[in-house]
This record gives sequence, structure tokens and C-alpha cells, in this order.
Amino acid sequence: MRTFFEDLGKRLGETAETVTTKAGEAVEIQKLKNQVRILERDIEEDLAEIGRMVYEQFKAGDDVDEETAAFCEAVKSREDSIAEYKQKIITLKGCIKCEACGKDLVKDMAYCPYCGAKAPEKIVEDIVEEAEEAAENTAEEAESAVDKAVDAAKETAEKVMDAAKETAEKVADTVEDKVEEAAEKIDDILE
Repeated sequence: MRTFFEDLGKRLGETAETVTTKAGEAVEIQKLKNQVRILERDIEEDLAEIGRMVYEQFKAGDDVDEETAAFCEAVKSREDSIAEYKQKIITLKGCIKCEACGKDLVKDMAYCPYCGAKAPEKIVEDIVEEAEEAAENTAEEAESAVDKAVDAAKETAEKVMDAAKETAEKVADTVEDKVEEAAEKIDDILE
């Protein structure tokens, strides 16, 4: 029995040593994976920074290869769209942008509460221009609708006139036939 316990003790010791070794390896593997993730994240940040630097060169007018220029043009187009959408949001919210610091201001403010700069009056001009443009578009659409209605009325009037003319001719033919019949009957009676 003593041998059994000695073997059992020896096997438990070996198992404990194996488990400890495996746990140590697992911890080491996890540390290495964390290091890999950190390095990969750093690479992504560096690549993004390289992209930003190339884009800044493109915006500054420096030469970049054709493929890179295409990507830069796409980014520029998106940035322009974003700026346009943000401006529309600001306008819809009833705000304007401070030309000095870029913060949003309520339209009625005379001065920016953030930097003290005079609030831009350009927004009023923009609103007037948009209203004039909308009125012009509406007038053009109304004029087009009137033209279409006039054309349709002319076409309908022509159809009605043609139908009236045709009906008048039929009535005239019928009246003429009846007059001839009546004249024949009168002639027959008088003879």
C-alpha cells in the first residue's frame, strides 16, 4: 500500500507540475498576445498618421502619385459634404457659426459669448438668397404648369371645336335632307 501512495504522490506531483507549467505558459501566451495587440494598434495609428500626412501634403498642393491623389480627392469630397451637412444642421437649428472661433451661436446674438467676436451677418444674406432661389424655382414651376395647362386647354378646345363642327355638319345634312323631303311632299300635295 505504501507503493500505491508513493506512486499516487509522485503522479500528483507530476500533475501539479504540469498544470503549473501549462498555467505559466498560458499566462506567457496571453502576455505575448497583448503585446501583439498593442503593436498592431500602434501600427494602425502610424498608418493613419501617414495617411493624414499624405493628405495634408495633397491639400498643400504637393505632388502625390495618381492613385494616392484619387484617395485624397475622395476624402476631400467627403469632408466637403460633411461641412455642408453640418452647416445645414446649424441653419435648421437656428444657429450660425462664429467666424472667429467656429462655435455655434443663436441667430439673434450680436457677439459670440465664447470669443467676443461680432456675430456674422452673412446668415441673413444666405437666408434671403435661399428664399429668393426657392421663390424663383416656385415661379418657374408655376409657369411651367400654366404652360402645360394652356397647351392642354388649347388641345381640348380644338377637339371640342372639331366635334362641334362635325355635329353641325351632321345637323346641317339632316336639316337639308328634311327640307328636301318636306319640299317633295309639298310638291306631291300641290300636284
